[in-house]
Amino acid sequence: MAYTIDLDGKVAIVTGAAKGIGKATANLLAKAGAQVVIDDIVSQETIKPVLEEIGQAGKPPFYIQKDISLEENCRELVKETLDQFGRIDILVNNAGVVADWDKSYAIHVKALHFCSEAVKDHMAERGSGRIINITSTCVLTGGTGIPQYVATKAGAYSLTRYQAKTYAPLGILVNAVMPAVIMSDMIMTRYASEEEMQAHYIPQMPVRRIGYPEDVANVVLFLCSDLSSFVNGEIIVADGGRMYVG
Repeated sequence: MAYTIDLDGKVAIVTGAAKGIGKATANLLAKAGAQVVIDDIVSQETIKPVLEEIGQAGKPPFYIQKDISLEENCRELVKETLDQFGRIDILVNNAGVVADWDKSYAIHVKALHFCSEAVKDHMAERGSGRIINITSTCVLTGGTGIPQYVATKAGAYSLTRYQAKTYAPLGILVNAVMPAVIMSDMIMTRYASEEEMQAHYIPQMPVRRIGYPEDVANVVLFLCSDLSSFVNGEIIVADGGRMYVG
């Protein structure tokens, strides 16, 4: 008999979910039955088609427009979610930027920490919870040519280890996904076309294709499910083998 991951009754917050990996993750969690809360900074008009698309996959998502680089907004994000749905089972710290040093640190490190701390007490009271952080293989390879991105994504990597050790006794499992070349607006800023980008990367990929946001979302779904109940503190590389065997 086929096994289906069922998140019905769960409430999941996904930060930076207006596009890319965040959007794909929100969509997949909704398909699995979760009530998804989307955080981003885009306008209601911009997020409307995203909400409609995810709503077709599952329960209508709830949008909270917060700049989570501010600690107060992280607490408000959690409070508004609890006020609306009464529980939080999953937090996906996905929000990411290519920006200056201060903004990169604020999103990749501080926001990840503040959101996790904001939800920790509630999850601890319930004795369970899942936190999934999104980092990058550039932490290990030094790639991208953007030092502030590499350094602050390394912060997300280290915080995952810290959180996994300190939150696990509370019943909260913390893991991370480490993608590499993923089709996104971020990576396309360097190329004139998708064809040019693929021509550059595909020869480096043992699987002979680039990654898509859904490839990362699939790993996140696993980490949200009961199948990963003994997985904690892991950084799962999702890069088609490029880093280790490419």
